[in-house]
Amino acid sequence: MAVFEYRAVNDKGKKVSGIITAEGPSSARFKLTQSRVFPVELKEVSSEGKGSRFEDLQLWFARLRRIDPVLVSGCLRQLATLISSGLPLVDSLGTLVEQVEHLRLKRKITQIREKVIEGSAFYQAMSEHPDVFDTVSVNMVRAAESAGGLDTILKRLADFSERSLRTRKKIAAAMTYPLFLLMIAAVILVFLMTFVMPKVVGIFKGMELALPWSTRILIWLTDFARGWWWLVALCLMGFAGMTVWFAKGPGARAWDRIRLKVPVMGRLHRKSVMARFTRTLAVLLRSGLPLVQSLEIARLSLGNRVVEEAVEKATKQVEEGADFATPLKLTGHFPPLIIQLLRAGEQSGELEAMLEKAADIYEEEVNAGIGSLTSLLEPVIILVMGIVVAFVVMAVLLPIFDMSAGIR
Repeated sequence: MAVFEYRAVNDKGKKVSGIITAEGPSSARFKLTQSRVFPVELKEVSSEGKGSRFEDLQLWFARLRRIDPVLVSGCLRQLATLISSGLPLVDSLGTLVEQVEHLRLKRKITQIREKVIEGSAFYQAMSEHPDVFDTVSVNMVRAAESAGGLDTILKRLADFSERSLRTRKKIAAAMTYPLFLLMIAAVILVFLMTFVMPKVVGIFKGMELALPWSTRILIWLTDFARGWWWLVALCLMGFAGMTVWFAKGPGARAWDRIRLKVPVMGRLHRKSVMARFTRTLAVLLRSGLPLVQSLEIARLSLGNRVVEEAVEKATKQVEEGADFATPLKLTGHFPPLIIQLLRAGEQSGELEAMLEKAADIYEEEVNAGIGSLTSLLEPVIILVMGIVVAFVVMAVLLPIFDMSAGIR
C-alpha cells in the first residue's frame, strides 16, 4: 500500500495534517472523508513515491541504514503508556504517529495502524516490517494479544531492548580507543611507506656501502609497496570476500565453531551468547509463551549457528517430554552454572527468575571481560607502534652513522 501525506480541514474547521496509507489517492480521500477529515492537499510519499527530489534523496539515504533501535524502544514505551491509560490500540497508534518525528518510522507506524484498522492483528502488522521489529518482538506481542496485557508486554519489550542497547554501547565504547589507535598507526605507516621512505631509500641506493639488515629490509618493503601495491589491494579484497563468505555464506557455520574455540575471544563470545539466550528466554516466558515456543524464538537470537543447532535438538527433546536442563547439558555448549540454575528453576517453579539471574551473571562477566581485553589491547598496540617506529628510525640512522664514521 502507498503512503500519503495530507493537509486537510476537519469537521470543526481546524487545519490538520498527517500520514495515511491506501491503495491509491481516491481510496485515501475516501478514508479521510469517512473520518470527517476533508483533504486540501494529498501527496504520495511512499518509498516508491513521487515526492520532491529532496525528499526522495532523503529517503534513499535513510534506507541505507537501519532505524535507530533507541527510537523503536522509545515508541514501544510510549505505546505502552497510551494503552495503559485506557486508549484503544488504533487511537494509541494514531497518537504515536503524531509524536514520532523520524520520517521512515512514522510511515511504518502509519502502515501498521492502517493494517490494524483493516482488521489485521497487531503482531501481523508488525511482522511486515522485519527491519524494525524482530522475531522476538513480534511473538511477544502475539502472546500478549492472545493472553491480554499488551501494555505490560510492550513495557517489558522496551526494557529488554534498552538493556541490550546499553550492553552494546558499553562494548562499543570500550573498543573505541583501541580501534582509534590502530587506525592512527595504519595511517602513519601508509604515509611513511608512500611519501617519506621512497626519498630516503633513493639516497641509500646510491651509496656504495654495506647496508645494515634493517635498512635492506626497509628498502625491500618500500620497493614491494611501490611495485606490488595492486597485489596488496587484491589480498585485501580477497580478505573482505572471505569475511563475507564466513559471515553469511557456506563457511558461516565453520566460522561460528572457530569463534567458540579461540582461546580468549572464544570464552567471551560464548558468555555473550549465553547472556543473550537466557535474557531472551526469560522475557519470552514472562510474556506468557510456552517453553517450547520460547525456545524456538530465543534460538534465533543466539548469533551462533553451532549453538542454535544444539538448542534446536534440545527443543525437540523437551517437546517429546524431557526436562529442560538435561538436553541442554548433553549439547556440551552450556556451562554447569546455567544447567544448575535451570534445574533449580524447574524444581522451584521460578525458571524465569533463574534465567534472569544467569543473564545478569554472564552480562557482568562479558562487560568485565571486554574491559580487561581493551585495557590489555591499549599497551599492546602502543608497544607495536613503538617497535615499528624504532625499526624505521634504526634503519634510517644506522647507514648515516656508518657514513659519518667513514668520513672520520
